[in-house]
Amino acid sequence: MCFHTSLVADATALEARFDATMPPAIDFAPTYHINAYSFPAYPVLTHQQPDQFRAIRWGLIPHWVKSKADADKLRTQTINARSETIYEKPSFRQAAKQAKRCLIPVTGFFEWHTNGKMKYPFYLTTDQPITSIAGLWDEWADPDSGEIITTFSLLTTDANSLLAAVHNEKKRMPCVLTPDAERTWLHEDLTERDALHLLSTTYPAKQMHSQSISKRITSRTESTNVPEVLAPFTYPELSNASGLVA
Repeated sequence: MCFHTSLVADATALEARFDATMPPAIDFAPTYHINAYSFPAYPVLTHQQPDQFRAIRWGLIPHWVKSKADADKLRTQTINARSETIYEKPSFRQAAKQAKRCLIPVTGFFEWHTNGKMKYPFYLTTDQPITSIAGLWDEWADPDSGEIITTFSLLTTDANSLLAAVHNEKKRMPCVLTPDAERTWLHEDLTERDALHLLSTTYPAKQMHSQSISKRITSRTESTNVPEVLAPFTYPELSNASGLVA
């Protein structure tokens, strides 16, 4: 599943790429490593407001959650959503049925390859300098403070051939969108059938690239939001593995 992304782009580049404005209130800077478990505020575009970025926190809190304690617990389980079941699962079905669709911009994302008992981090990109991943968003009212908290979940699907080789244990990947799919997901009125079909169409493996990186991304003592975290790193024990680097 996808819990780590990068967005090494400034507001001007994002505005040009998506033909949308970045409000001054969003204090965004290029970021080499975004960890979903820190529940960061992310610049996201919604179907309801496709021409303006919104700062939405990663880790979806459904509208029906009763308390902050429950919200804090649940959002660790809704960082990702399996696209195949978004119209069925209680955490996501209202957002899906209300077309609370969103685009999550990235310049890349991270997955781990399993080799025996060891896991190795890989950085994955597409042929687009800035691409997007499909998501769902929702609003939750904190019953104690009355604050409206807006959150999102990143959608996943079956892996293409490249991701199946890299993320070889779970064989899943983010719902990375082609430019055409991106416009459809953000702007069109989709039926449930059309939405599920779009999400099941995986991004072409031949238009994606992967590279093993160092394990600095897992460091608890050094900053992981640095250019070095994206630098290629070769593991000799993976030299005979096929399909990992493209």
